[in-house]
Amino acid sequence: MVREDFSTIIRKIRIFSGVILFAYVLMHLSNHSLNIFSIDLADNIRERYFAVIWQHPIGLVLLYLSLFAHLILGFSSVLTRKSFKMSVKDWVQIIFPILALLFLAQHIAASFIITKIFGGSETYSLLFAAIGSGEKSAMIMDAVFYSLMIVFIWTHGVIGLDAYLKQQAVHHGKYSFYMNYPSFFKFVYWIIPIGAVLGWLSGLRDMSFIAQIKSLELGIPAQNYFGSIIMKHIPVEAFPVVLAVEPIVMKYYPLFILFVVLVCIFNIVRARFFGRIVVNYPGGESVSIPKGTTVLEASRMGGIPHQSVCGGRGRCTTCRIKVTGYEAMLPAPSGHEIKAIERVGLDDKVRLACQLKPTSNISVQPLLNPDNTLETVRSARALTGKEQETVVLFVDLRDFTKLSEKKLPYDVVYILNKYYAVCGEIIEKNGGRLDKFIGDGIMAIFDAESKTDVNSRNAVISANEISKSMKTLNSELKTDFSEDMRFGMGIHAGSMIVGMMGYGKTVTETAVGDNVNIAARLEELSKTYRCELVVSKYVADKARVDTDKLKPKLVDIRGRKEALEVFTFENAADILV
Repeated sequence: MVREDFSTIIRKIRIFSGVILFAYVLMHLSNHSLNIFSIDLADNIRERYFAVIWQHPIGLVLLYLSLFAHLILGFSSVLTRKSFKMSVKDWVQIIFPILALLFLAQHIAASFIITKIFGGSETYSLLFAAIGSGEKSAMIMDAVFYSLMIVFIWTHGVIGLDAYLKQQAVHHGKYSFYMNYPSFFKFVYWIIPIGAVLGWLSGLRDMSFIAQIKSLELGIPAQNYFGSIIMKHIPVEAFPVVLAVEPIVMKYYPLFILFVVLVCIFNIVRARFFGRIVVNYPGGESVSIPKGTTVLEASRMGGIPHQSVCGGRGRCTTCRIKVTGYEAMLPAPSGHEIKAIERVGLDDKVRLACQLKPTSNISVQPLLNPDNTLETVRSARALTGKEQETVVLFVDLRDFTKLSEKKLPYDVVYILNKYYAVCGEIIEKNGGRLDKFIGDGIMAIFDAESKTDVNSRNAVISANEISKSMKTLNSELKTDFSEDMRFGMGIHAGSMIVGMMGYGKTVTETAVGDNVNIAARLEELSKTYRCELVVSKYVADKARVDTDKLKPKLVDIRGRKEALEVFTFENAADILV
């Protein structure tokens, strides 16, 4: 059991505070979007749900503590950097919240002063009246600032949350739904800010329209109507304090940013000219770096390709390196790095490049091919090569070689692509992933869920639907092809080694082991039994297939000492009847 060190605690605080802030922003922006329908609706929902959570003493304290912690830790990470050679995504994570904070600071301060110090109320009506009461040019500028603030804050939150959920899905098997439904989450990521901006602009438009109507009814300027709303919600004594907020922020925030920039420049200059060490890479490449710089930063400074899915946060282990020289002089790994190393099962010469800060010259070898993009990998097995119970489905066409001899090359390609499309769509829809195409055969892996019974059920459903769809496909092709495409399938589950395997750009996530071979043998047995599907009893039981009226067969599997119990289905479409 590794005790958590300070860096691990800081990381957890940053993640926790980020999640709290994201939840607040999500609810806040969703509430904004209701202004599309009416200001009253948005205010009612805000009071009934949003305010109940975030205006409650516990929620309020949690929110402000999270905001304070996230800002402090964020600026701290920026101030301590030795290099700013980063990806575009990392730059966005730094720049966007800094830009948003200029306007956000005014918004937060004014809201706190009105509601917490002077006991006023905060409503959308007040917000739109305050903006509408100014000059037209000022109103346009406020609209632009508010819209940009929404985009900047939301983008920052989405990038952070996306990285966290992917890491949890990859290494811990949590939140697998996030990897299984990427289109849904992309839709949410886009619709929330668009709805918020449209709602905000709609509310401002509606308030201006109401003001015009009231000015005609009462014979007063529209500004007077705005003023009456403002006076209704803000105590008179609060005005001098609220009005002083903007000048203070506009005066001191640029100075604060200048301070941050100067500190960063100072760190970079000091690091560049004082206390330098050398990181040596395979092939004779080397990079001179300041002490306190990570090996991953060294790679980026030297323009050396280096894999890092999580952006250097110690979450994914894809940046791992093997220390090939001067390892005796290395600092000990932190608790956070030890946990990652133990989880992956690395030896003592392997370290995380994003965590290792060498204090003397060092020779390293990156272990993962930087040409392979691993962000879409769903499980830790892909990165670590771990043994885990997995379900495998094999599908193979029968006598296709004989059929193809009678057809033109175009026809063969056309038939195969139709077959691949039918099987592929069904497999992916049911949580499987296409591992490889072997001639006219298909291997699919079902490991999206953490429980074997769920994966087994998904594999069985896939076999059922493939059978039905192939019959439909044969019917559609009957006028062009006299013979039906016949096929066989085999399903088995068991302990397998799953990981990234291959060479160069052909590296893919696949499974190997005896149980993979058994699944392939079951598919071959479908020829012997003249049936569409052979499934092991183990999978059938896990998938809750009704086998009460069926008698299992005992089959000998090459390389297996004991006979295997299987069920055969002449028509795979009947397996779930």
